[in-house]
Amino acid sequence: MDIDPDANAAVNGRYDAVSSPVEQGEVRIGACKKGLQKIFELLDVYALDATLFYEARTALEFVNEGFCLQESSARHEIACHSLKHEDFLGVSSGLPMGDGVIEETVKEAKAVLEKIFSRYIKGFRAPYTRINRSVIKALERLGFQYDSSETLPLGDEWYGKPFPMTAFDSNLLELALPSFKDSNSKKMTAYLWAIFEGKRGAREYIDAVLWAKEVAKGGLFIFSMHPWHLYTNYQGNPFNSEQVKANLMNLEYIFSQLKQTQGITIVRLDRYLDNWLKR
Repeated sequence: MDIDPDANAAVNGRYDAVSSPVEQGEVRIGACKKGLQKIFELLDVYALDATLFYEARTALEFVNEGFCLQESSARHEIACHSLKHEDFLGVSSGLPMGDGVIEETVKEAKAVLEKIFSRYIKGFRAPYTRINRSVIKALERLGFQYDSSETLPLGDEWYGKPFPMTAFDSNLLELALPSFKDSNSKKMTAYLWAIFEGKRGAREYIDAVLWAKEVAKGGLFIFSMHPWHLYTNYQGNPFNSEQVKANLMNLEYIFSQLKQTQGITIVRLDRYLDNWLKR
């Protein structure tokens, strides 16, 4: 999960993101909080472990509101999703961040999360999944073990295994997000947002897992989502109660199907990586 402000979006001329519509300049976390609480409940019901990529600003706000993150997140991996959902490359903001600013931003985010959770942070996912050499080298210097921002086609030349980021002159390991083809040969990714926006069915993602189970044996298939997306769309418009109910049912369907599928193991990213390194 990428845990960050509701319907967040980059703003022209500034590093940090705000909630849509950006003209209002608000940073809202109400939908994220409700979604996270529901997801924690489902993860407990199905005894599933997750990797939680916390944006540090959002984690701090939860703590200030009395949300006991340490207890709720106890069985899950804590990873970093930046300080304030920065657009490091300036693709949307028009304001690329320099090497020093990137490193200081990630350093502060990591420190905030380690203080809140009293844990060493190993993993990172960049906002908008945008990285470059500056981001990767900063992660390497700050002691991260892996990044999980790249998206690669599964089954062509890559079979879901970690790999060093040699393209950026780094030995930092990448746990990439998969892309794949649907039954009509159209590209899909393993982010679940398309279900909540009414563009995909939950069964399509289970079919992708069944396909990947044979194509990428021993590989890692990463499902990803934003908790706020259960309750609001990308434009910041709240879903009605029927849509929220459908979103929760679809998510529970995915959890239940994954739990029942033979031949797969559901695992946190850090534990997969630990086992892979041992082998």
